[in-house]
Amino acid sequence: MIYQILIDRFNGGWSKAPKNTIQFVGGTIQGITDKLDYIHSLGATAIWLSPFFANAENGYHGYHTVDYERIDPHFGTWKDLKNLIDTAHGKGMKVIADFVPNHCHIDHQFFQDALKRRKDSPYRDWFYFRSDHSDEYAYFLQYRDLAKFNLDNPATAEYLIQVGEKLTEYGIDAFRIDHAAGIPMSFLRAFRDRMHALNPDTSVFGEVWGFGVARKYFYTLRFKDTWHKLYYYLFGLRQECLQLDYNGVIDGILDFQFRNILISELKAGRRLLNNAHLDRKLKKHFSRYPSRSFRPYLFLDNHDTNRFLFYCHDDKTLLQEAIELMKHCAQEYGLEYIIYYGTECGMTNTLTIENAEPYADMRVREPMNW
Repeated sequence: MIYQILIDRFNGGWSKAPKNTIQFVGGTIQGITDKLDYIHSLGATAIWLSPFFANAENGYHGYHTVDYERIDPHFGTWKDLKNLIDTAHGKGMKVIADFVPNHCHIDHQFFQDALKRRKDSPYRDWFYFRSDHSDEYAYFLQYRDLAKFNLDNPATAEYLIQVGEKLTEYGIDAFRIDHAAGIPMSFLRAFRDRMHALNPDTSVFGEVWGFGVARKYFYTLRFKDTWHKLYYYLFGLRQECLQLDYNGVIDGILDFQFRNILISELKAGRRLLNNAHLDRKLKKHFSRYPSRSFRPYLFLDNHDTNRFLFYCHDDKTLLQEAIELMKHCAQEYGLEYIIYYGTECGMTNTLTIENAEPYADMRVREPMNW
């Protein structure tokens, strides 16, 4: 079982949860170390850390990287990270790093150099500019403050792979690749192979999520081949197909389809346990992943989705059924499953985050109330 943690929201030594804001609230790497016994008591065999590199102002979530070589001082230091890794390993737990190679914040020094010096900058080809003399650049979906890396450029790819190698040498056991759907598969294969070369037991799994990717951003996505790109363009992004496209590219995939199947049953008014209809759907779903070399990672919710209890209409017995079913599937098919921090405590949101409201995702990123 993997326990997913948003560092800033998990534990900063508070006895009462601080106010939920778009600012840093004080969670730290040391705070996670202090709670490892609690996490271990839940049955967790691994922890998944949100990105911990230096971030832009108000980048409490860690996904707005400005420096891949520094730990964000809000979270701690390299020494704190090493202590967490060693302590976790001492308890038989692995540590997974959330890695963001698709984009960086526009305050990153490489992007600023490319923007200001233009064709004279060695980093100009690290990003997608309209021309040598243009300030227009490609960015991540609708987020203009997140410049998209050109990972087809060997120098860019090599730099980010070396960042991963440093983390592997530091003791990181696995990587969750953020927005893998926007990254060249050639980079993902190279990243996986280089991490395996350092540690054959390292796992690299990706986030490939079709929901919420508007048609106007379709051109920013990367696909298996031209045929797949045409198919998805004409018929829409199919979650199950998208996931399976990464077989042979990385070691695993976050299983959004498993979550979709469970939610569809709840919306139909059916329970999750002793549900023959659901059992057949899940058996068919898992039959598509027969090899341990490519496996789905099961989960109910995360920092970008509604809390699962939201779909249960606050019926905690349904949440318990979902967790029990997920555990059963993981055991039966030899898979990993993920618990998002606070799910075990019944944390939920009353309003959906699946709309265009600014900062709606804050509803599922509340500080842990110890």
